[in-house]
Amino acid sequence: MVMMDRFIDSLIALLLQLKQLDRTKIVNEVKQLSHALVMQVFNQIPGVSGVAALMIGGWVASTFTTSPWKAMLARWGLVKGGTPLVSGQMYQFLSVVLPIIVAALTAYLVQKSLKTVRERQMERNIVRISHQGKDVQALVEEKLAILEKAKEAGLISSAEYLTKKANLYATYSQILPTQIKELLLSKIT
Repeated sequence: MVMMDRFIDSLIALLLQLKQLDRTKIVNEVKQLSHALVMQVFNQIPGVSGVAALMIGGWVASTFTTSPWKAMLARWGLVKGGTPLVSGQMYQFLSVVLPIIVAALTAYLVQKSLKTVRERQMERNIVRISHQGKDVQALVEEKLAILEKAKEAGLISSAEYLTKKANLYATYSQILPTQIKELLLSKIT
């Protein structure tokens, strides 16, 4: 009874926290999570997270339960078995639905962490470009304006825009070979 009261109290606290969160942000996150779920379910070639989730789900299903057929054979003494039998629906959930959910969550979390890493890298590249010469900065601004026009015209999506923008900053934030030569010559002389 005490355990149930703790569970209900923590559930109420969680619901109160959810009520205080920004609804548009929650809706956006749910959309991204459902997109990851759809990609895992309907993708013909599963990603690494999908394969890992299937392995984890299979391990969970085989560790904590067994199929109805194997349980029946174990009861008759034809195969070794000792794992408890669950209902067919629960076994189906543990062996199929659980891996799909784990794959979607894994893909979602990987996507979020990679997005954060890319944003930090782009911020560093923007700072590097600000230390480059005026000609490099002008060239980058010119190309960014072209990208912006392509996005506004609907030629590229916002995700493609961000990728191309990050690639542009990454390209021009590198030390160019001529700058390396100038640096070496200045150090030698």
